[in-house]
Amino acid sequence: MRLSRGSRWFLAFAMLGVAGLAAGVWYLDTEVFVDDVVAGEPVEYTVQRGASVRFVGDELEELGVVRSSFRFRSAAEDAELATSLQPGLFELETGMEIEEAIEVLAAGPVAPPTIRFTVPEGLTVAQTLEVLAEQFSGHEVEDYREVLDARRDVDLHAGDEDRAAEDNGEDQTGDRDLAAQAALAGLLTVPDWVPDPAEVRSDLEAFEGLLWPETYEVDDTAAPQQVLQRMIDQLGVELRAVPEELRANVADEDLYEQLILASLIERETRVDAERSEVAGVIANRLEQDMRLQIDATVVYALGGGPRDIVTFDDLEVDSPHNTYRIEGLPPTPISGVGRAAFQAAFDPAETDNLFYVLDPACDGSHRFAETFEEHEANVAEFRENNRCQGGEVG
Repeated sequence: MRLSRGSRWFLAFAMLGVAGLAAGVWYLDTEVFVDDVVAGEPVEYTVQRGASVRFVGDELEELGVVRSSFRFRSAAEDAELATSLQPGLFELETGMEIEEAIEVLAAGPVAPPTIRFTVPEGLTVAQTLEVLAEQFSGHEVEDYREVLDARRDVDLHAGDEDRAAEDNGEDQTGDRDLAAQAALAGLLTVPDWVPDPAEVRSDLEAFEGLLWPETYEVDDTAAPQQVLQRMIDQLGVELRAVPEELRANVADEDLYEQLILASLIERETRVDAERSEVAGVIANRLEQDMRLQIDATVVYALGGGPRDIVTFDDLEVDSPHNTYRIEGLPPTPISGVGRAAFQAAFDPAETDNLFYVLDPACDGSHRFAETFEEHEANVAEFRENNRCQGGEVG
């Protein structure tokens, strides 16, 4: 059917009107409804895993990187950006030409996307794995435990006695070779001053105290082994952070005992200013062959959960960690430790104090005493204040 002359004119004007409207929208989008931005300011932008080109364009417009998300989507479609866009960190700047921004995005990220996770101080391994599972949606507690158990199941020292005999008693491999063996086998590696996990008694947690509490940033696809290895590696970082004059006083074979001591300090006081004093008290009691009688070890022996008080019945729990019943230090740390507690273990205060108890003010601080009589008076005053009910011990 042929259109009349009037219909053709009407159609022509309609098409011109649509084109004019589109041009007007384009102009408004790119020239009028655009916030003024200072060009050339650096912008670090992370493309999240699974983000669409449309979503990225909207965010880049909000950040002032491009002037129009509409034009960005159109140009990105022409450039087939959706097929090459990868998640990760990109270095852009404000006021970029759209084609330039697309070119940067198509070239790939300068770093993969990451996730930050935080493990508080003073947690047991079991509690730490719970915290990790809460922060990594793709992994369960069992996934982390499987990695720990895999390392415990492999004794890297197996056959050492035979090799030593062949070498006339001389160790030709060394602990660094053991770490290399573990790494090659896809297993966790631990510092050479830490007992090999496979040789720790089966009823003890071999990794207690080895998962350093801190805030970390890892690849967002990090597997449980990578997460745990990052935390274990931090032990070496923290050891190097101990002042040389303090580190020189401790032999390598005694470093693990320092970690155990640091865990006791960590769990006994949350007041940084008291940590060296607590370390001094523990050192004095060890020197005088006194049992440490640390409530936090009883709490650990009972499972490590929060408790308002430790009862007299609790003190009788049969455990190698119960310092009311054993001599000296427990066989492993009782928690993860922070830097303040770790360094205090290397720097105990010179003190005559042998005892301490929570201050009746219930502010987390302690009253220290040199004699048992003075300590008993402090304990009596503490009990008169209802033992700080509602707070936690250990």
